[in-house]
Amino acid sequence: MALNGCTSLLAKAGTFAISLIVSPMAYRHLGAERFGLWMTATSFVLFTTFADLGIGNGLTMRIAEANGVDDERSAVRQISCAFYLLCGICLFSVLIAAVCFRAVNWGRFYGLNTPGVAHEAALSTLVLMLCTAANMPLGVAPRMQLGYQRGFVPDLWNGLANLLVLAASLLVIIYTNSLPLLVFVFGGIPVLTTLGNFVTEFGVRHPSLRPRIALFDMKTGLHLAAVGSLFFIQQCFGLIYYASDNIVIAKAMSATDVASYAIIQRVFSIGLITQYLVAPLWPAVGEAQSRGDYPWAARATRRAIIGGSLFSAAVATTLLMTSRQLIRAWFKVDPGPIDSLRVGFAFWVVIAGYIATMNALLNQPALMRRHLMLFGAASITSLMLKIAFARHDMLSGVAWGTVIAFGIIYVVPTARLAIRSFPQKGVGLP
Repeated sequence: MALNGCTSLLAKAGTFAISLIVSPMAYRHLGAERFGLWMTATSFVLFTTFADLGIGNGLTMRIAEANGVDDERSAVRQISCAFYLLCGICLFSVLIAAVCFRAVNWGRFYGLNTPGVAHEAALSTLVLMLCTAANMPLGVAPRMQLGYQRGFVPDLWNGLANLLVLAASLLVIIYTNSLPLLVFVFGGIPVLTTLGNFVTEFGVRHPSLRPRIALFDMKTGLHLAAVGSLFFIQQCFGLIYYASDNIVIAKAMSATDVASYAIIQRVFSIGLITQYLVAPLWPAVGEAQSRGDYPWAARATRRAIIGGSLFSAAVATTLLMTSRQLIRAWFKVDPGPIDSLRVGFAFWVVIAGYIATMNALLNQPALMRRHLMLFGAASITSLMLKIAFARHDMLSGVAWGTVIAFGIIYVVPTARLAIRSFPQKGVGLP
């Protein structure tokens, strides 16, 4: 867990370093409207990640369970079913992307004021959707590695992708200033490195685990889809709370307001490092549960809740106090003294870290449905609050919508659920 957490943090630090270097340059070269389009398009395409119907996360859970009982035969069957199911979904997603490219008025969808930017909007969105579709079946490799608690392997590949993205994006911004090409760099290069991981994992390191069409069977596929459906619903709720901000602002306000909001969001996104540290806890708790080691799960739960919350609060406070200096140095824009938007994002950092911790602890077979009810109620409420605030031109209210909804509906009930579900001296889950 420590190794996976450290490599995950380093990989995400590389992603942040790219943002630190590329975002200010892109803002200056693209302009406020095109930069806002880039941010909004990226947020919109995040909604297409649920198109795998949660099968990727379901595979991670099943691999952790199989690892807990040392059943490699079950693991390779799960891998095969997941891969071929995702191949079918990938082909269907490509068809949907082609239809949407022609049918949707993307200039109106993104709230663009410059007619010439509308074509860039359509092409950029198509590129992102195709990259997302291609990544679905290839993502079987990192999902399997995470289930075996070898998350450091895809993290190393992500580090390579970060280096390539940084070099290519700088070349695109300086020499072409093409938004669709920039989008391809950020979406396509990770697909290529994921392909490299897939080939290396199943062709060289562990060929015995590679997907085989002969091992695909409908019963296992249906069981995997049933688990995946829960993750599918959770992904939808997660995208509502996490990725809806820019889209809500674009529809209720303007692309320029998206740019102003995205600048603050980028700075406070540094605080999301908590979720990368706690992510390895999920397969570890799943394996402990499979082996019946509930005392370890109980200790890990208490430490994760307390440690994760304190760490997130410390990071959020630091970012709030230094946000003006960071924004001035990063984007060459002076946001002025601390305002309600930045205070809202500071609380947002704490809430996001807490949600990540609960996802790692409660995304287990016996607990996930109860967790999903709380998570869904908070997500839908947050979206309603964001829309209401945005319609009244309250930009800061979009950030506060998440804080208010999750603070009231989610925090206390999930803490009680996690603590009570892993008794220190128990033989099983209640």
